[in-house]
Amino acid sequence: MKALLPARRLWFWSLVILSGGSWGLFFSLARLAREGGHHPFGLTFWQGVGGGLVLLSIAAVRRDRLPLHPRALGFYLVCSVFGTALPTCLIFYVAPHLGAGFLAIVMALVPLMTYGASILLGIDKAASARLAGLALGFAAIVMLTAPGIGAGGGFALLWVLLALLVPTSFSIENLLLALRAPADVSPVALVGGFQLGGALLLLPVTLATGTFMDVTGPWQQAHWVSVAMLLVNALSYTLFLYVLRHTGPVFAAQATYVTTITGVLWGMALFGETHALWVWIALVALLAGMALVRERKVERT
Repeated sequence: MKALLPARRLWFWSLVILSGGSWGLFFSLARLAREGGHHPFGLTFWQGVGGGLVLLSIAAVRRDRLPLHPRALGFYLVCSVFGTALPTCLIFYVAPHLGAGFLAIVMALVPLMTYGASILLGIDKAASARLAGLALGFAAIVMLTAPGIGAGGGFALLWVLLALLVPTSFSIENLLLALRAPADVSPVALVGGFQLGGALLLLPVTLATGTFMDVTGPWQQAHWVSVAMLLVNALSYTLFLYVLRHTGPVFAAQATYVTTITGVLWGMALFGETHALWVWIALVALLAGMALVRERKVERT
């Protein structure tokens, strides 16, 4: 990629900040939605329906293809679980207990976990600087979980462990996308398919458990917040892909830093969240680890 001119670089930096900052708001919106009393299953279902329709509509306007052969459908099904249904449900479950800022911090583990798993699976090579980044990520996990261990800390530790399943789930999706995604398919169409597929998987669960969120009656806070969430999701992802296409993965990946930092700031601004010293130290360690672990293209099989 050629060096960006100052004015053009400023333009793409503004898009990176908007993309990462809007996604950082997602965690606070999840906490707001849960305050309405609706169950995570019902909230996640409508996130999948709304987000999937928005992204697939964008893909249709762009005339992006989405293969529907059996192998592709199986791929969409698995990614619907790990990329949409499971992590979104967990975000709704955890947000009221640990706060939006804490969730934003643990999301910084996604690139670190993805790289660590790539080494274990033999699809990426170990490098000293990147291993140092993994070490910082491990240290951050210890700092985030250790305070919950001990007398009276078991319940808090449970929520922390559930929160750590969110980046774990997204890391699994990243590996599946790198290794098994159908060739020449738009990411917008793929993610739209994942979100709609996740909603279809959750529909029988919400009906069987009585957790379906009715949208035909008077709308409450959770309904409007859910709409805001799916719009934020679609906006942030579309902007990220635009920046990625025009600048490359290294520049676009800086949106992840913005997401983590603004996620913490949104939680502080909207809910008055505060964090202990070890959480701030963990945040610094994670940001440093992310800087050391550079994204590398994985060979498809």
